[in-house]
Amino acid sequence: MNLWGKTREELRQESVRLGFPAYRGQQLHDYMYHRGVHDFAEMQQLPRALREVLAEVHSVDFPIVVKRQLSNDGQTAKILIRYRDGALVESVLMHHHYGYSVCVSTQVGCAVGCTFCASGQNGLIRNLTAEEMLAQLYVFKLQLGIAIHSLVLMGSGEPLQNYREVVRFMHRCADPEGLQMSYRNMTLSTSGITDEIYHLAKERLPITLALSLHAPNDTIRNRIMPISRRYPLPELMRALQAYSETTRRRMTCEYILIRGVNDRPEHADELARLVKPLRCHINLIPLNENEGIPLFRPSQTVIDAFCARLQHSGIAATVRKEMGKEIQAACGQLRLRFLRQTPV
Repeated sequence: MNLWGKTREELRQESVRLGFPAYRGQQLHDYMYHRGVHDFAEMQQLPRALREVLAEVHSVDFPIVVKRQLSNDGQTAKILIRYRDGALVESVLMHHHYGYSVCVSTQVGCAVGCTFCASGQNGLIRNLTAEEMLAQLYVFKLQLGIAIHSLVLMGSGEPLQNYREVVRFMHRCADPEGLQMSYRNMTLSTSGITDEIYHLAKERLPITLALSLHAPNDTIRNRIMPISRRYPLPELMRALQAYSETTRRRMTCEYILIRGVNDRPEHADELARLVKPLRCHINLIPLNENEGIPLFRPSQTVIDAFCARLQHSGIAATVRKEMGKEIQAACGQLRLRFLRQTPV
C-alpha cells in the first residue's frame, strides 16, 4: 500500500494493525509531511522491526522533479514532476505579497481541447488522485521549506472532469493536521461542466469558482473551446447563477485576450451584457504565446482599452499580473516541450 497521502489517524491505525504503538504512526506522519523523508530506512526514530515491515508491505510514492525553471525576478518557479507510473505533470509556485500560491494540475493532459492551451495537445492520459495532487504542493513545501498560503486548480486538466478526487484533495488541504489551508484560499477553475457546477454548489465549500469563459458568445467560444458545444453559454450562465445563489460566493470569469479573435470593442460590450447578472469579477489574461499555437496576444493598448470598456459598463475587471512569462509558466508548455525533446 502507498502510504503517501494518508492522514495522521490512518497512519496511527496502520501502525497498530502492524503490531506497533499508535504513536509510531504519528512519527511516520512527521517524517513524511514535515521532514520530507520518504525512505523507511532513513526514519531512524522508528524501531528497526517497524522499518523492515514497512519496507516489505508499503511504499511512499512521492514524485520526483525532472525539470525546474525559475523566472528572472525569482517570483515564479515551474516544475515538471514524474509519478511512479511515468506520468508527467507541471506545477507552478508563485510568490505574492500575501504568501506562496501553487497552481495545481488535476489531470495528466486534458480532454477539453482549447485551441489556445498546450495542456491538451496530446489529449487526456489519466486523472490524478487526491494524493498525487497533494504531492504537488508538498514538493515545493518540503524542498523550499516554505508555507503554502493558497492554491489555484488551474494547471493541466479540467478539475470538474475529475470531480471526486478534486473535492477529496481540497478536503485534504484543509486538514488541520496537514496544510491547514482555508477553503477561502482555494480557487477552482473550470471550462464550464454544467452538471458538476450544480454538484459543487451542493458541497457548499467557501472556495472561489473561476470560469474559463474566454468568449462573449457561443460562436467564438465554440471555435476556441470545443467543449462549449456540449455546454452552451445560456445553460452555463443559469448554472453559475444557481451556484452564486447557493454559495453566496463571488466568482471570477477568466478571459484570455487573443488578437483578432475576442479582443474588439464590440466583444467587450457583449461580454459586459453576458456577465451582468452574475456576481463576478472579470480577470483579463493576455495570451501567453506558445510556439506550437498560431495565436497571438493583442497590443497593450488594445488590452487596456478592453479593460476600460468593461469598467465603463459597470463590470469589475482587471488585467492579470503576468508572472513567469519568460519561463512559459502557462499550463502544459513545459511538459509538451519536454515530451518533444526527451523519450519518455
